[in-house]
Amino acid sequence: MVELLRGFNKIDGFSNELVVLSDDIHYEEVRSLGIKIHIFKRSQKWDFRIIEKLCGLARQYRPNIIYSWESMCSVYASPIALIFRSALINGMIQNAPLFLNWKDYTYRRLLLTAPFSTVILANSLAGLRAYRVDGKKGLCIRNGFDFDRINNLPDVDDVKRSLDIRTKHVVGMVGRFHRERDYSTFFKAAKLLCDERKDITFVALGEGPDLESFRGRLKCDDQANIRILGARKRVEEIIKTFSVGVLLTDTRYHGEGIANVVMEYMALEKPVIATDAGGNREIVKDGENGFLIPFGDEKALALRIREIVDRPDIGSGFGRAGRALVEQKFGIEQMVQKHAELFRRLANGNRALSFEV
Repeated sequence: MVELLRGFNKIDGFSNELVVLSDDIHYEEVRSLGIKIHIFKRSQKWDFRIIEKLCGLARQYRPNIIYSWESMCSVYASPIALIFRSALINGMIQNAPLFLNWKDYTYRRLLLTAPFSTVILANSLAGLRAYRVDGKKGLCIRNGFDFDRINNLPDVDDVKRSLDIRTKHVVGMVGRFHRERDYSTFFKAAKLLCDERKDITFVALGEGPDLESFRGRLKCDDQANIRILGARKRVEEIIKTFSVGVLLTDTRYHGEGIANVVMEYMALEKPVIATDAGGNREIVKDGENGFLIPFGDEKALALRIREIVDRPDIGSGFGRAGRALVEQKFGIEQMVQKHAELFRRLANGNRALSFEV
């Protein structure tokens, strides 16, 4: 969202304002964009006073378009769009679950808000299919990567020294320690390989409710070449040290859309190994820029890691192919331009989705 707003700042004819439902701003750079930020802090998840505040704001500005970024935001935005006849871009679909049921709050909220939505936007085709979105409303605009983020990164050897990593290879996984991420398989594969060789360090980056549990288990295993680094601000610096970037999903609980971290791996020319599910198939081309493996298969993961680190030609070839794919289809410019095209059509009253995605 921050990158999209930054891109719109460079395009004439758009007036953007941001409404957030919390005073906890995770990405402070949004404050430097020069756009007005309205903070409507909720006292609880279902705070109907927010609708009154949004009505006042819409009455003041009469927006052509309201773009809701999350599922609860779409719930609040739907009646506002209906009352003020604004086009509603419902951007809540960011994953691609294998199974839908009423326990999934995103699914319930989608069913509630879909009738009021002009466009239901997803970052993957897998997401549109998974949520069974009406083809007349569904649109896929994939996330974009800003290559400026990886300019002027420090030297790889300096970063490895700062982390006390002395092995030739680093295999890393970036993601929250949460049941949606399959860290169990990552660490099982790491243990298999560390038991047979000493030239690989495995690192895991992220925070989350399961972080301390995994730290406790790892401490018991006493594996020097397996590290949990926790939350880090300059993740790109560490990814640059990787020989392989891994993203494993627990498909019992989660289906990937287009994962930003996979784009980061590829932008830095790292071969990728990911779970064969959801939107991963739209960016990881098995045998071309990485490997797709079955959920929960630590032996398959270990085999593919071994294949990449023992065959430098495979790793470098995958890395170049991944970088080329991100430049061609997942650049920040493409994402901004596709959104701009959508916004212009909706602002001009054209609500037919008859253009390329």
